[in-house]
Amino acid sequence: MVKKSAFTLIEIMVVLGIIAVLLSFVAPRVYNAMFRSDIKLTKMKMSSIKDAMLQYRQDMGHYPNKKEGGLQALITRPEGLGSEKWSGPYLNSEEEILDKWNMEIEYNIPPLKYKQFKTYEIISAGGEAVDAQEIPDGV
Repeated sequence: MVKKSAFTLIEIMVVLGIIAVLLSFVAPRVYNAMFRSDIKLTKMKMSSIKDAMLQYRQDMGHYPNKKEGGLQALITRPEGLGSEKWSGPYLNSEEEILDKWNMEIEYNIPPLKYKQFKTYEIISAGGEAVDAQEIPDGV
């Protein structure tokens, strides 16, 4: 008679329990690291918008305003007087004005929420509406 060795149900349950405990410690850290990386990516996009706005101001003499389309003026030539000075595009695509959560980055000139900034404000609402987190940036 040949004796076969196998795992018992209790041994399998113990191993699954250990894995569950380990995952309960690791999963939140992985999620937080991913969320922090989303925030960093959005801040990098906001920084590139800021650089593009400085180039725009150098060419046009002012920051883009609502009449010119706001941040759209960094991508496409605005209509009207002074548009011949425009030497853009200052940003390559529409995706550059979207945050990591595919929401358009808010641009206010003059600032609405952060009045300590003298000229404009760039704001991302962050992730889902429940966890909305503002990331202010401006000059």
